[in-house]
Amino acid sequence: MTTVSVTQATKDFAGTLRRVTVQHEAVVLKRGRRAVAVMLPPAMLDALEDLEDVRQADKAMAAYERDQSGAITLEEYERQRGGKA
Repeated sequence: MTTVSVTQATKDFAGTLRRVTVQHEAVVLKRGRRAVAVMLPPAMLDALEDLEDVRQADKAMAAYERDQSGAITLEEYERQRGGKA
């Protein structure tokens, strides 16, 4: 992962973008000592979104395992909705 200042990224936006799109690097943009943004190649973004989906599914499963009292079957859900899910 590369870190560049916002000023440098602005001065050489084409070069910064090339790092992301051609070299497939994540670029952290810093203002002073603080990270303020990240530029990611689309594949990295997709992977992060997939990880978030897994994390949410794990969280939902843990909640279900703690308390199954509100759980219903798929068939019951479909009946409540008036059709297929």
